[in-house]
Amino acid sequence: MSGDTPALSAALAAWRRHLGEAGVLSGAAAQQHYGKGTTGAERTIPAALRPRSVADVRAIVAIAGDYSIPLYPISTGNNWGYGSASPARDGCVVLDLSGLDRIVEMDAQSGLATVEPGVTQQQLGDYLESRGLPFLVPVTGAGPRCSLVGNALERGYGITPYADHFAAVTALEAVLPDGRLYRSALSELGGTAADRAYKWGVGPYLDGLFTQSGLGVVTQMTIALAPRPERVEAFLFAVDHDTALEAAVTAVQRALRALGGVSGSVNLMNARRILAMAAPYPGDRASPHGVLPPAVVAELAAHYRVPPWTGFGALYGNAGIVKAARRAVRKILRQAVARLRFVTPGGAAAIDRWCNRIPALREGRLARRARTLAAAMQLVAGKPSEAALPLAYWRTGVGLRPEGAVLDPAADGCGLIWYSPLVPMAAPRVTRYVAMVDEICVRHGIEPLITLTSLSDRCFDSSVPLLFDLHDAEARRRAHACYMALLEAGRDEGFLPYRVGLQAMDWLVRPGLPCWDLVAALKSAVDPRGIIAPGRYGP
Repeated sequence: MSGDTPALSAALAAWRRHLGEAGVLSGAAAQQHYGKGTTGAERTIPAALRPRSVADVRAIVAIAGDYSIPLYPISTGNNWGYGSASPARDGCVVLDLSGLDRIVEMDAQSGLATVEPGVTQQQLGDYLESRGLPFLVPVTGAGPRCSLVGNALERGYGITPYADHFAAVTALEAVLPDGRLYRSALSELGGTAADRAYKWGVGPYLDGLFTQSGLGVVTQMTIALAPRPERVEAFLFAVDHDTALEAAVTAVQRALRALGGVSGSVNLMNARRILAMAAPYPGDRASPHGVLPPAVVAELAAHYRVPPWTGFGALYGNAGIVKAARRAVRKILRQAVARLRFVTPGGAAAIDRWCNRIPALREGRLARRARTLAAAMQLVAGKPSEAALPLAYWRTGVGLRPEGAVLDPAADGCGLIWYSPLVPMAAPRVTRYVAMVDEICVRHGIEPLITLTSLSDRCFDSSVPLLFDLHDAEARRRAHACYMALLEAGRDEGFLPYRVGLQAMDWLVRPGLPCWDLVAALKSAVDPRGIIAPGRYGP
């Protein structure tokens, strides 16, 4: 649906009666506020709604059903690189749930936080700190203003001990397309406390149907928080030759198996990815195709002392456990990697402060590395941080932003598309994957910035940011062509995405296959009029 139809006009009038004028945006105001994104994929947004309660959401959905108006729920809309706040299809009315921002309950004994979609990483962090509660926030690189619920519903992940964020979700509530409120069988039987404590409930497990789908509007979620350990210690290492990557992957796999729950995720990042954090982008030295030549990358890597690959992980536990884990990491990794070292958040912060106190060092490469490390250690310690957000500005210059300014890649006009495939943790497969990404990105004029993050000791998720000039039509075309080429080549090689942006829903969803036919049947049964998020991970 696009434009102001009689049905939309009637629905808007009904929504205004319920929400008031402040709760409804229409026309250009809605498009301007919610239509900005980083991918260059534009959607027509006729209106947006801002509820403040679950009762508001239920009324909104009922009205949408009466007039057959499609809704697109968002949590905070900061889904940068995947579509931001824009719907998967034109003509959807955005349902902005950021006003539902209550921390409904915090069980300090079990570490179970029950939150609404508008609760951000920073809000939960402030809440825990103000009450002296010893738990870690499930942080992500997307930053402090991003929704906990939204990330879990996309099956996102982080680097802290409970790395798989939906795995840590124990219960949820959702408004169904007919306006009724879904809760699990345990909660409906009066066992809300048991429901929140036990993920799987009883009978068919249905909570997972509300992730990466359009089957309902999630309005509340219970998340198990990892306890804050006595000691957090990161380990960093170098892989000095591309040919040594396979040995490093095998060693990382062995370490993850040996460490079990003592370790969070382990990241492997190529030199270009580290340089994107450590150095300004030297655009004047790029090739005619828009990519830094290998010789320039080698020169910058030598200057900033960046190896071909850098590894980063963390250990969690009491002092004795971390000491034993440190010995295990050394024993397993020392034959496969170089310059293995350990650092605590306090140690990284002290180095950063020391560099800032000396004017001659303040803007040098050591200070840059110290700032980057200190910021990364905040994430390792479960503290919300903007440490990873400057990446989105690398091609455009984060230095142009006023110091202390809140970073918003969509509002600031950054060009960013995330390619996020799953890569089996088998050394030859990783080598093949890296070669595939390098070749395709360079061919399309995109810097191949590669991170591999362990989701388990069996699988990496790779995050590759395709950075480009959003305001240049040719650069947008190349970025989208690169993304589609990566999807197609990855499918041929067995590297499939764990999530996609709004522009790739039609590539992912293939009617006629049993899995997607089942999704279509469920959608038809639950939402026959297609009210909730049409086109989102479904036919």
